[in-house]
Amino acid sequence: MKIATQTDALSRRLGDKKAVEIICRAGFSGIDYSMFPMNDPKCPLLGDEMPALVDSLKEIAKRYDAVFTQAHAPFPTMRKEDEDYNKFVFKAIVRSIEIAGRLGVKNIVVHPISFVANRTDFDLNYSFYQRLVPYIDEYGVRVCTENMWGHENGKFVCTACSSPSDFRQMTELLGSERFGACLDIGHCGLVGFKPSELIRAIGKEYLCALHIHDNDHTSDAHIFPFNGKIDWADTMSALHEIDYQGDLTFEADNSLVSCPDSFLQTAECHLHDIGLALLNMMN
Repeated sequence: MKIATQTDALSRRLGDKKAVEIICRAGFSGIDYSMFPMNDPKCPLLGDEMPALVDSLKEIAKRYDAVFTQAHAPFPTMRKEDEDYNKFVFKAIVRSIEIAGRLGVKNIVVHPISFVANRTDFDLNYSFYQRLVPYIDEYGVRVCTENMWGHENGKFVCTACSSPSDFRQMTELLGSERFGACLDIGHCGLVGFKPSELIRAIGKEYLCALHIHDNDHTSDAHIFPFNGKIDWADTMSALHEIDYQGDLTFEADNSLVSCPDSFLQTAECHLHDIGLALLNMMN
């Protein structure tokens, strides 16, 4: 089991290469490559320079004996009544799966279609994910769906895969050969569930990946653990109970936003130490 974190905030500020270097120097053995900028047609990863860019990132990680373990596709996966965007982003998602395969990533998170009005429309998401099967097979990467949330009348509400039963149903429908579940720990409490409830519902067979971060159950804060209201002892105990076999991957970059550049390395080292603490709680 590796401790990993995302490139997102560091990449936006310093570029991908420096982000990977900082993460590796902090002691992380795994890297989660955030491909959020690919929802912009101008993103270099959509151009001819992609192979060279990706290979350079792999080379940096290799120097530190680290590997790319996880990735995140661009989102939103679909917008209502915006066919131009939907056609573009599907191609970008396919490209992100190709990049994940090139990086040697095991799991790439692809958000489900999460319209509030379609929260129980499993056929809509099943059809979308099935369109990815040829690319999953070609590039050898497992696609993970994620528990999401929405807003309705000023409140957080369930959307795709939000509840324990819905998440389990979606993962069973997709099957475990090509697909899996990425549990976003912070999203659980926003819609009234404990992370441990979803962990037990999904189970070892389908739970392949995590997004670890904290919040106060009133905003999707994405901050470092132990700074919010999530019960980490209960969460890690549930992961131990199901014999979770994936990595501990942070998606807590909002804690970095206010840090000056000179403090980012220290902050990432602190996050790695939090990972060690969580691993000890799990064991």
